[in-house]
Amino acid sequence: MIKRIILYSSLLVLLVLQTTDVAFSQPKAVEEKADIRFGRITFQTRDFESATPPLRMLEVQVEIFNKSRKITASSNSIRVVVVPKEIKFPEGISDVEFNPSQEEVTLPVPLSPNTGRMLIFGFSLPEKKPESITFEVQINPPGGENSVVKWESGN
Repeated sequence: MIKRIILYSSLLVLLVLQTTDVAFSQPKAVEEKADIRFGRITFQTRDFESATPPLRMLEVQVEIFNKSRKITASSNSIRVVVVPKEIKFPEGISDVEFNPSQEEVTLPVPLSPNTGRMLIFGFSLPEKKPESITFEVQINPPGGENSVVKWESGN
């Protein structure tokens, strides 16, 4: 009789232990995000002679780095916005006809740990070049890292 009680009790304990792992909820996995940072932000002007009148472009080159050691940033998770904030012209030139809008790019590929990408934004310049343009560059607005950079016509 005692052997049966011990046997049935053991079986009952095993059955209870097997069913309780399914019944107890698991804690949510902590979702870690990649540490996305700016690298260098540089400028380059390009002249295209084939068009009439000649077309002059200002390239804003933004380096983006994934500083995480283990986490890959998924595709379409990194968005970079470049906004022209202040435009200065030489005295006597009107700025009414030149009003560039903000540019935005979403990185369509994953960014592996400890790697980077270069994103290039293009703004067409008027015939009379501005003296300087101040840009605000931001990663994943509104809460991401931002930087204010200035292009000067002598560059």
